Amino acid sequence: MKICVVDDESAVRAGIIFKLNSLSKPLDVFDVEFGQAALEKVRHIRPEIVITDILMPELTGLELLQQIKRELPATKVVLLSGYNEFEYARKALQLGATNYLLKPVDRGELLALVTAVELEGQERLAADVHTYAAQLSEHHIELELLSLEAADLWNDETAPKRIDLTDSDGDGISATGNLIFTFQCNRNINGAVRECSWTEPGCFTGKEQFVPALLKKLERWEATRFFGAAAPPHTTGEPQLKQAAQLRQAILHAVKEQDVPGLELQLSSYLHCVGGFSLKSLRKECSYLMAALDEALTTRYDITMVEENKLAYWTSWMEQHPHWSCLKERLTKFVLGGVKALAEVGQAEPMDLVDKAMQLVLRNIGGSISLESVAASLSVHSVTLSRIFKQHTGENFVRYVVRQKMKQAERLVLESDRKVGDIADEVGYADYRYFTLLFKQAYGLTPTDYRKKHRGAER
Repeated sequence: MKICVVDDESAVRAGIIFKLNSLSKPLDVFDVEFGQAALEKVRHIRPEIVITDILMPELTGLELLQQIKRELPATKVVLLSGYNEFEYARKALQLGATNYLLKPVDRGELLALVTAVELEGQERLAADVHTYAAQLSEHHIELELLSLEAADLWNDETAPKRIDLTDSDGDGISATGNLIFTFQCNRNINGAVRECSWTEPGCFTGKEQFVPALLKKLERWEATRFFGAAAPPHTTGEPQLKQAAQLRQAILHAVKEQDVPGLELQLSSYLHCVGGFSLKSLRKECSYLMAALDEALTTRYDITMVEENKLAYWTSWMEQHPHWSCLKERLTKFVLGGVKALAEVGQAEPMDLVDKAMQLVLRNIGGSISLESVAASLSVHSVTLSRIFKQHTGENFVRYVVRQKMKQAERLVLESDRKVGDIADEVGYADYRYFTLLFKQAYGLTPTDYRKKHRGAER
């Protein structure tokens, strides 16, 4: 916290500065003397607090107060007053002074002043983070404040700031730079806002820049983790998208024809193509491929229509793979194994398989139940289970799971005051963004808005 002391008597300034420095607080205290020179220094320093005498030559404390409130409205101004200057002090309060202190200034009063300003700054920062959390929820990102460290730096728009991110189970945040506050995104990413130098890329100053800066940082951080730090920049243009679409259709055709050699060739070309995409475009394209394959492998039709729930499921499935090499391996296994699994459909006991699958879902509604996990428990390929389930119930397996989980989520939203992130965990969704998306698809509102609407209707 920066504090400027203004008085035309050097001994008075020295005494106040000594007492402030003895408070065991992280303070930067400046002797700015008095008059017009003091005002110029205050403009440059932009302190959180100005402590100024009332009666001074050249520029009175009241005149200084009026100028500061015009130019630096966030700065707190405290007037020094003698017993015979009460009318001046009252006028100062009317003009917007934070308070006034009687001479000689007591160390305890200075401590109370600094503590009050610190607390107010922390409350402002906490309120800001609450606002950011609401804005980020529109992007299906859950933001939780973990700690407040230096609210004064946050409110200083001349101080450059940066955002650091790490896995919640990683080695921690870099210790360089003055820490301002820490937070968590979607329960699996830890973050910190720190003061930095102007030369660092991605720095920002104004608090309104935090949300766009965080969204960009998250995108870059996830891409670096996914492709590797040494990966070149990934872009996606119209020719690459067109090539990927053609290869996707070739893969679907090879699957329908059960042409394993052709499928291996087309799939290899496809993965090479999308490997040059940006992370966002890669996940979107691969999610569409998997949803289309799922539909193609579980129906008899040549023309496939990708259902929204199925696309959302495979989008979440994509985000569970933090590295490109891991995703390629899992995707290849699913596609090639799915073709071979078509032969299993005629060998399985259909209704027995469906009944067991339903029982597993209902017994594990709060777990990370998925098409793959249920299929593995029943010793069949996920394609086999998906196809048989659709044929004998008329409902897609993924849709059935989502419907059961959303029923449980709706009950928890209406009957408890638990955080949305806690409810997502309860019904088996570690990905907050995916859970919020599914809930909105099911009920037309986000969990928070749904709770507000229906609880308000009950009153």
